[in-house]
Amino acid sequence: MEIKKSNSILFILSGLVGVLITLLGAWWLYLLFALSNKLSALEVQSSGPNIARLIKWEGTAFIILLFIIIISHTILFFKDQKKNKAIHAFFAGLTHELKTPLASIRLQAEVIKDEADRIENSRLDKLTNRLIDDTGRLETQMDKILQLSRIERGGNLNLVAIPIASLFERELKSFSQDLEYQLENIDSSTELMADEFALELIVKNLIHNTKNHTKSKKIHIKGSKQEKSFKITYRDFGAFEGNIAKLGNLFYKHNSSKGSGIGLYLSKKLIKRMNGQFSIKQEDSAGSGLIFEITLPLAKGADHD
Repeated sequence: MEIKKSNSILFILSGLVGVLITLLGAWWLYLLFALSNKLSALEVQSSGPNIARLIKWEGTAFIILLFIIIISHTILFFKDQKKNKAIHAFFAGLTHELKTPLASIRLQAEVIKDEADRIENSRLDKLTNRLIDDTGRLETQMDKILQLSRIERGGNLNLVAIPIASLFERELKSFSQDLEYQLENIDSSTELMADEFALELIVKNLIHNTKNHTKSKKIHIKGSKQEKSFKITYRDFGAFEGNIAKLGNLFYKHNSSKGSGIGLYLSKKLIKRMNGQFSIKQEDSAGSGLIFEITLPLAKGADHD
């Protein structure tokens, strides 16, 4: 939606500039015609071509050229919009088609891993673990692209009651070998109104960021129940040295070559679409860890203890 909004604002501004230039050109042409008529009435002739005729032809050519530029700009804008829609549809279809074989590869790798565990083949077990991790990472990237395409096209989210504790436990458990984590004040009775797929993607993205961009590999997640909402404070203990004001911008990756640069942008947009709030803070100074604060509405009936 933000990309569409930016394009629309740009088109409106450039259109207003075009109208202003046209009005100024028309006024300039009117003055030239008035001058040329006076010159014709006085029968002022130069040693060269007729000045009045020259002014009329140049002024008319200028206005025609101006109209051609404005019309061309409008046509190109709508062609660009149509092309963008086609690109979004292509990537949405492509990622959807890729998800099925990726899921199949992951399931087969898990079967091979079980067999490797049974025959106690450590090398095969290591390779299958790597394969499962890589396919999982690819699936997450596919999910991000699908969701990005979905929200840019204005797709709807399915808001239902989600038990937040079990979602965090499920996602953190898959990273338990790589990360240390602590959950505080998030119990099984807490349910949030959210889209399950979108919220799962947001949690995965935060955990992936901690795993890939921090050295401490520690996470502290704290919940805070408010009157009609629930605030989640996700704290990692890394050393962020980029521009925190740009975090959450599309394709911004600060000083890292990893990732796609769409995760935090997508998280921010999805939380906004779920009637929530998302903010990023730094603990004390440059080079310290990051604090992600997510506030989402409590599910009906869960806003009372």
